[in-house]
Amino acid sequence: MALGRYIVPRGTRSPVISEHTTPWRRRLLVASVAAALVGVSACAVGPNPGPPLVPGGGGAGPAPASSSAPAKAPTLQKPAHDLAWEACGPKIAGDYRTAAPSGLRIDCADLPSAINPDRPQSTLSVGMTRISTPQTPADAAPLVLTSGTDMPSSRTLLLLASGSGRTLLDKHPVVAVDRRGIPQSTPVDCLTRADRHTYADNGLTRGTSQDRRISDLAGAAGEAADGCTETLSPDQLAFGIRSAASDLETLRKRWAVPQLGLIGVGEGSDVAIAYSALYGGRTGRIILDTPTPFGANARDTAAARATGVQAALTTFSQRCSVLGPACALGASGASVIADVLAKGRTGHLGPLSDTEALAAITTGIALAPNSPEGIGGVASAIAAADRGDTGGLADLAGRADALRLTDGQIVADCNDVTGPVSQNEIANLITTWSKSNPLTGADAALSLMRCNGWAAGEAVAPPSTFPVAPLVLSNPGDPINGGTGATGLDALFTRARTSPVSVSWNGVGYSALARSSCVADVVADYVASTPLAGPSERGCPS
Repeated sequence: MALGRYIVPRGTRSPVISEHTTPWRRRLLVASVAAALVGVSACAVGPNPGPPLVPGGGGAGPAPASSSAPAKAPTLQKPAHDLAWEACGPKIAGDYRTAAPSGLRIDCADLPSAINPDRPQSTLSVGMTRISTPQTPADAAPLVLTSGTDMPSSRTLLLLASGSGRTLLDKHPVVAVDRRGIPQSTPVDCLTRADRHTYADNGLTRGTSQDRRISDLAGAAGEAADGCTETLSPDQLAFGIRSAASDLETLRKRWAVPQLGLIGVGEGSDVAIAYSALYGGRTGRIILDTPTPFGANARDTAAARATGVQAALTTFSQRCSVLGPACALGASGASVIADVLAKGRTGHLGPLSDTEALAAITTGIALAPNSPEGIGGVASAIAAADRGDTGGLADLAGRADALRLTDGQIVADCNDVTGPVSQNEIANLITTWSKSNPLTGADAALSLMRCNGWAAGEAVAPPSTFPVAPLVLSNPGDPINGGTGATGLDALFTRARTSPVSVSWNGVGYSALARSSCVADVVADYVASTPLAGPSERGCPS
């Protein structure tokens, strides 16, 4: 099975190298394709079951014991064999249409990782981005960041480097590992343009009924499932959190370090927890930043997101209202947002559907600086759209689509679905969830159909123990996943007999770490000495 099959489009795009592929990634991709074409013959059908739980996960020699958390965690180490880093600040900032943080060193590299560990000669490329400051000690151990399928980890790292949390970089370089299958890594390209459009609108066609919308979305999901299975076979299930954890283990082996210090932001927390489950004592630190509820079924995950994002939008509206003239939404921000979404639903928002408008708003809030200018800028785009000028909101919608709804992210999300919801349940969920969450309930229910008809991979069982007590960062104002996931991990921690330290930051935006120097200081202390001295529950000002 050749690597090229992963990105053979159903249209005319290049099978491996696109306009988004950086020069150093082109060189690696060409080499990977050649190796795959020469070295791969027979392919086993079906997903790789992955390594068993808790052991060393394929590392050289046995993994450190993880049956009980040590009194003091091991010291993280600098890589013995590093990657071939190249400066890439202007390039990666340009890819994301944002400014490169000043005064920092931004480097990129590619890591070849086995698509299936049972066939190590067949690889894909995993994109790496490293950021450090002039003050970062040369011998400092790197911390590894993943935001999973929420958005590219490299974009999340730029958010960290631009915010108050950048003080962490003075003590440790942070390396973002982009999820396999998205454009910064080897991109997956398996949906048709029509299917992508239907996903972006959640099946909305002007003038159609709700039932027709659900039916159209379900039909597109079924077609997308068939197309991606055909394109990616036999590895169509190699993009979930099990595979993402495998990529982290590939990085650890390449670095030749005993353990990794992990930062999981949002859905990336699932990857960090999965790594702890699959690779036992290879985890040296576990930082869960506004985590999602690990292993929850599709219905519960969507319901929690609807509630959490609704709360984040309310918080945004309240924070905006106190800005006075700087907030174009005035004192009734939630009502204006509701009006904009209603116009999108009825075809009166220019080219934007309600789903695209909501994605634009939540993504804009997620990435906006914590400043009157940042909050006010998103508010202005919403207010202008309500008046009929959709240019600003359409720009945010385009960014949201590129960051959050690529083929690779769809495939990865559907690989991990548990307890899928049937099509005939969606209408009732729309009605029920919209009563309690009028801005987000319908969209959350409709989005359950995106994985309709997709096969899911083997779920990763939660870890029975943790090699180190995790550090949990909570942000109830997260507009991507909502901020309720941390409480959803309580039962997991109880079963694993671990007592994490939790830090709350009651602001608005994506990633508490990126936005608070107080949170960054706690993270630095945790990395330096675990367990942390002091209270197990802490708060940082927002």
